[in-house]
Amino acid sequence: MPDLRGSVTEAEEFRRQLLAAAARATTVAELATELSRLLHPFLPHDGHTLAGLDPLTGVGCLHHDLRPSKGPGSELPIALTLRGRVWGGLVLLRGGDGTPFSEAEARCAERLAGPLSAALRQYVAGKPLRPGRRGLFPGVIVIGPDDTIKGMTSTARTWLHEFLPETPPAKDDELPHLLWGITYFTRRTHTTALSRIPTGGGWVAVHAQLLDGKEEGDIVITFQSAPASQLLPAIFVWYGFTPREQAIVECLLGGLATKRIARLLGMSPHTVSGHLRSVYRKTGTGGREELIAGLRQ
Repeated sequence: MPDLRGSVTEAEEFRRQLLAAAARATTVAELATELSRLLHPFLPHDGHTLAGLDPLTGVGCLHHDLRPSKGPGSELPIALTLRGRVWGGLVLLRGGDGTPFSEAEARCAERLAGPLSAALRQYVAGKPLRPGRRGLFPGVIVIGPDDTIKGMTSTARTWLHEFLPETPPAKDDELPHLLWGITYFTRRTHTTALSRIPTGGGWVAVHAQLLDGKEEGDIVITFQSAPASQLLPAIFVWYGFTPREQAIVECLLGGLATKRIARLLGMSPHTVSGHLRSVYRKTGTGGREELIAGLRQ
């Protein structure tokens, strides 16, 4: 089995390949497949589960499963953490007749967690920020105490397809894997849960709350285009905005001109413009109007 410990060059090349694969992927399934392919020489496996988390709430925002044909006999979980923040998790699976993962492989997985975390973030932040589906009405799903779907609106089905395009249609009462986390969080904390999910049609805000405030009651999950007030904190984290860039963007959304922003924040207009260029580069937007449209979804 190859090992990345002996060569800084090899380790850096592996990281580069992961980031390139993440930039190419257009769906979570494609991302998971590419990460699995690149990991296989170091950690042979038969299946995987990839999950991304909302970096501020810790609720799931991405999910993909590929199970071994003979059932998982051994699992190797990898926490995807980077710069003190948890971005998600990857679980490698071996079939029931395979050799269990060893301690050496677990240590190898720990060394690979950083590059894998960077790849997950690249998958989200490497995509240009674009306006969302403003014309689509909110969708609602009602989850029963047994965690099955009791009912949903037609728009909820459309929203589900937005962020689960590669998932085959399930039974009408079957809860998609991506919604298990937000459902569990709501039942455990008795509070409203929020996850911001990136899709090809913009960012989706998903809320979950107990219908009657009881632990065993129904849960209502709502989907809608993420408003700027909810989206902005997540965008700051995913795209790596500096504190000054955050302040400038907030002023920009308030309709302030560059000179006014400069006076308010104690900077020169040239400095403000330089920060804005950095923001446009990070978000893949072409200027002020495109950035504001992407943030307002």
